[in-house]
Formats: sequence, structure tokens, C-alpha cells
Amino acid sequence: MMPFLGTGMYSGLTVILHPLTVLKIRKQTGISDLSGTNIIRQYYRGVGVVLSLAIPARIIYISVLEYTREVAEQNARYFVLNPPSSLPVSHDQMQSLLPLVAPFSGGVAGGVAALSSQLVVVPMDVISQKQMVAIESVSAKDVVKTIITTEGMRGLFRGFSLSLFTSLPAGSIWWATYAGSKDQLMRIKHVFPDIENNVVHPSLARSGFIQVLSAFNAAFAAAVLTQPLDTIKTRLQVLGANAGNMPSNLSVLSIAKELVSTSRLYQGLFPRIAHMGLWGSVLSSAYEYLKEVSRKDHNI
Repeated sequence: MMPFLGTGMYSGLTVILHPLTVLKIRKQTGISDLSGTNIIRQYYRGVGVVLSLAIPARIIYISVLEYTREVAEQNARYFVLNPPSSLPVSHDQMQSLLPLVAPFSGGVAGGVAALSSQLVVVPMDVISQKQMVAIESVSAKDVVKTIITTEGMRGLFRGFSLSLFTSLPAGSIWWATYAGSKDQLMRIKHVFPDIENNVVHPSLARSGFIQVLSAFNAAFAAAVLTQPLDTIKTRLQVLGANAGNMPSNLSVLSIAKELVSTSRLYQGLFPRIAHMGLWGSVLSSAYEYLKEVSRKDHNI
């Protein structure tokens, strides 16, 4: 029941927030604002592709994350507890590394999972973004056909490295800022008077307020720090360069120079902050709920 509920919530949130993605992409690529008839329909261009591929990408990410984390942790723990005799360190020195096993395995698993999911996410972005900026409505099938005809299969993976280098720091910054903001807000006594003797007893309303505010703080930090990369990636994937050939590093640099010279590196920032903040609020609430349920189950 829970997997279906989670998939349903994920799909519903994707649909609700899709207009923010369309607005961001159009601003980043310098395409004029949507106008004319069927405005609402235009704001949902590409949603079919996103819904079709985002869920498989999520499944790949979670599956690879859990498997890789388990394997990495087992091997790292074994190495720390049974170091090679040729290693010039004492047993106590190796034992002191045990607290680092969990974060190390989590970092390795997160990187591998992100890399794996990008194999689905990048084609999804390339296809859906081209639908978003098209003058006339165009089907995903026609977009794919055009890309393969002009660029080959590699055209579907345009901007893969930039996508990876954007998603990894964005995720790290988001979760680090979220955790830090939440911890600091929970300690503000005059705002949350039910905190006594450094013991937190937040009400449901206060807990929700803290999560939402922390999520938007995290969204602001992650978006501001990674927006230039995201804008370059988007323009690379949507507009392309060199008449149908995969862009070289020079093309990426040319896009960056053009955006810097016109002060457009931060176009689409506010829709991205709103998207990340709203998405993160729901995601963090679900995370906190599951963490609390797991803690209660463990204590039973």
C-alpha cells in the first residue's frame, strides 16, 4: 500500500509543480512568455514525458542507493576491522575510523545512484524541455525522431556531465542547509516557547512551520549556488550548438560567456526556488514522518 501511496503522491506533486518547471526553462532559454489560447495547457507541455520517466528514475535511484550503500558499508567495515597486515597503522587507529564508515558508504551510494538515475533523467529533460520551448505543440515522438535524425542517440544525452555536476552539489547543499536550519530554528526559545531545558517538544503546527521554513532556506541556498550550472545545462540541452553535432567544451564555454556578458546566468532563479522549496517541503515532511514511524516501530 505504501509504495502505491508514495508513487501517487510523487506523481501528483510532479503535475502540480510542472508549470514552475516550464516557466523556469522558458526564462533560462530566453523564450518569450506563454501567450495566446490554452495557456494552462501550454504550462503542462512535456508533463507526459516527465511522468513516464520520472518514476522509473526514482525507482532506479532508490534501488541503486540501497544496494550500493549496503555493499559499500559491508566492505568498508570489513576493511576497517580487518586491515591488511602491510598497512602501517595500528588496530586502534583503524578502529577510530568506524564512525566514518556510514557517511562514506552513504556518499558512495549517493554518487552511484545519482549517476545511474541520470541515464533516465537526462533524456527526460532533453525531450520534455524541447516540448516546453517549442513555438507550436509537438509530440514527444516527433522530438525524439528529430533528435535521433540530426544528432543520433547521443543527442538524447546532451548535457549529461553538466546535469550530473548540477544535481550532486544541489542535493548535498539542500540537505545540509535543511538540517542546519531545522536545528537552529528548533533552538530559538522566544519563537518556540515550549522548548525547556534544551528539550524540544514542538507542536504539529510548529513542526510543520520549521520544516517549511527550513525547506525554503535550503531551496534558496541550493538554487543560488547551482543556478549558473543549471542555466548553462538547460541552454545546452534545449538550444544546442554547432548545427546538430554534440557540443564541445568550447560550446559550453561559449554559452557561459554569452550568459555572463548579458547577465542572464540567474534567469529562472525564482521559479526554481519555488519549485525546490515546495517539493522539498513535502519531501522533508514525508522523510520526517517515515523516520518517526521507523523509530516507533523500533521501540516496540
